[in-house]
Amino acid sequence: MPRDYYAILGIAATAGPREIRQAYRRLARQYSPDVNFWDARAPALFEEIAEAYRVLSDPEARALYDRFGHLRPGALPGGRRGDDVHATVELTFADAARGLTLSLDVVRFSPCGGCGATGLAGQGPCRMCQGRGVRRSVDRLPVKIPPGVDSGTQVRISGEGSAGPFGGPRGDLIVSTRVREHPFFRRHGEGVYCTVPITVWEALRGARIRIPTPLGEAVLVVPPGTRAGETFRLRGHGLPRLTGDGVGDLYVTVQVEMPKGLDSRTDELVRELERLVPMTAREGLDRFAGGGE
Repeated sequence: MPRDYYAILGIAATAGPREIRQAYRRLARQYSPDVNFWDARAPALFEEIAEAYRVLSDPEARALYDRFGHLRPGALPGGRRGDDVHATVELTFADAARGLTLSLDVVRFSPCGGCGATGLAGQGPCRMCQGRGVRRSVDRLPVKIPPGVDSGTQVRISGEGSAGPFGGPRGDLIVSTRVREHPFFRRHGEGVYCTVPITVWEALRGARIRIPTPLGEAVLVVPPGTRAGETFRLRGHGLPRLTGDGVGDLYVTVQVEMPKGLDSRTDELVRELERLVPMTAREGLDRFAGGGE
């Protein structure tokens, strides 16, 4: 099936003659076979651009195209499909994790009520829509955002774009999401990363601590002798997959907090602990002195 003439020129179905002419000139220069003689596709592309301009620059030919589209043998006449409409919404991290339904004001073209989308009123073109059968409108629509979206995700709502001229079907509404960064969680796809502080005593003796997750809370089991910087994986506590196939994982890195402001009594206790549990943290480092090995 031939491509849509408006899509070929990269313009909206409501574009005026000047915009059509400017789009054609720009594309004709870009895809001229004289310039792209090395590209075997250039002649066909140039011919397609010229054909689109020939039809859309002629008011009568354009009116027929808008009403009936590309007529094929056996095809029933009908208005051409309307353009897709693009919108962007900004979401919090929690919105992206759980999903939500929001109300969105969408600027689109809707059937003209003054002429019943025919483009005609009285003895001539409808003044309300300038004979196009559609008028610009702002409509509030419910939009369902699924769980697990990320910045750049596109949600397509079929049949909620602009109405086609002269009663043509609506295009689609395409909603792009932009997710704000979170102060605690960092995401990579459906995986989520965070850093949780623990006390030196919890690191030494082990502990069970409650930590936040994108979808609620979870218990992190810190084994005895945990080192600073160790990362633990909590399966199924990340973000939902857009495919609906389960939930990603949460990766928790522990940061050991050291006590501060020791008084003489606690300093004595720490010294006693050092005598009871001697450690050799820097054993063998001397071999690297002077750049050795």
